[in-house]
Amino acid sequence: MAVMILTVGISTGFQGEVRAKVTGAGAHIEIVPLSQSDVNESSRVRIDQPFYPWLDTVPGIAHIQIFALKPGIVETDEDIQGVVVKGVGADHDWTFLQRHLIAGTVLSIGDSVRPQVLISNWMAKRLRRVLGDELTVYLIKGREDIRPRKYQITGIYETGLEKVDHQVVYVDIGHIQRFAQWGLQAEIAASDAVTGKGIAIEGLAFGGDGDFSYDWPGTSLYGKGPHTICTRKDTTLMLVVSDNAGALPDTAWVTIRPKAGMADSPCIAYASTDIIRRTSGGSYKDYCGGFEVSLKDYRDLATMDDLIYRDYLGAGLRTVTVRQKFPEIFSWLELLDTNVVVVILLMVIVAIINMTSALLIIILERTNMIGVLKALGTGNRTIRRIFLIDAAYIMGIGIILGDVLGIGLALIQKQFGLARLPIESYYVDQVPVDLSLWPILALNIGVLVVCVLALVLPSMYVSRIAPAKAIRFE
Repeated sequence: MAVMILTVGISTGFQGEVRAKVTGAGAHIEIVPLSQSDVNESSRVRIDQPFYPWLDTVPGIAHIQIFALKPGIVETDEDIQGVVVKGVGADHDWTFLQRHLIAGTVLSIGDSVRPQVLISNWMAKRLRRVLGDELTVYLIKGREDIRPRKYQITGIYETGLEKVDHQVVYVDIGHIQRFAQWGLQAEIAASDAVTGKGIAIEGLAFGGDGDFSYDWPGTSLYGKGPHTICTRKDTTLMLVVSDNAGALPDTAWVTIRPKAGMADSPCIAYASTDIIRRTSGGSYKDYCGGFEVSLKDYRDLATMDDLIYRDYLGAGLRTVTVRQKFPEIFSWLELLDTNVVVVILLMVIVAIINMTSALLIIILERTNMIGVLKALGTGNRTIRRIFLIDAAYIMGIGIILGDVLGIGLALIQKQFGLARLPIESYYVDQVPVDLSLWPILALNIGVLVVCVLALVLPSMYVSRIAPAKAIRFE
């Protein structure tokens, strides 16, 4: 009984712990574009979706957050390492990583003064970096566009999952949004006009597919320019840039303000004005690589995946479950269920053999009593019932002692973690134990019922005992 309780508790605890790590490092379900073919590089999708951010109000869904992925290379003076750069937003749930931080803090999203990065303990040792050091990360776009970014290491984590610890570094999603140029960035340049009279303004655009359209609302201007502006009063011009790839347009403004005493000139020169330029900040911030959805219960994974895909996703989006991302880990966890079944069957068979032997010994020891009972008119069924009750009583004592031993050992392991494991191989550094009431009750009732039913056959030996010979049996 103790072996069975420990087997079920350790197996359930191990499966739950590994599943929690896999889903904690990512999510139960990812919502990504249909066009995404590389699991390590995100395609763009608009953040403004009908299901975001209120999807976590649906029963069964705990949280939804944006993310983006880009391949990269981290570099030090001595070594380089290929990584997956994961950008996270202000809505990121840090509960899992905070639990696995071994130094520092999580990222401060939106801190433009000090770019931050969160790396694993394995990577920190490999790159010989410590908390507070500078780390150069090369972001990769296509085969030719590789750009370095310098970050300060603000936190070091360790999950025990090789696919996470050996690959993933966390940064603010804004760095990836700007680097990937998923949106457009509009700017207006101002300079002296070629004729020497007036001001030349020119539209500038970045990102998108490179094929830009320039619109100057409220004016007769057309195209990029440069355009000559002749004015002697405060003038504000607006530029709207769009492309052919469907990126959200971006807007920029320029205000031409004559300096004091220059308003009498019909065409004010560039040097005689104050130029004030403004932008909307770029439409890249309106895109992400996808959405991560966390569930309240892993057992609802298939049901919630179907629900989200059927009822909430629009055209061009699909779902990817954690089982699809890590099939080898979940196949390995399912093999543990087979091990549990084998152990329980072996223990039940051993219990049946032992109790069968004990019952036969008890019957032989009570042969005289059986003879007397039969001589007094007691039926075989009643005598068999007496011995089965006696066997059940013996088994009950054994089951209770097994419960005490098994639960006791499990509680000691859960409290003190005496049995350790290599985290590189098992994803956990100690044997996890899950003590749930219903599995233990099911084991107790199941073992008692199965063993008692198995003893019915050997108890039939009672019917073969003749009263006359039994009374004389020595």
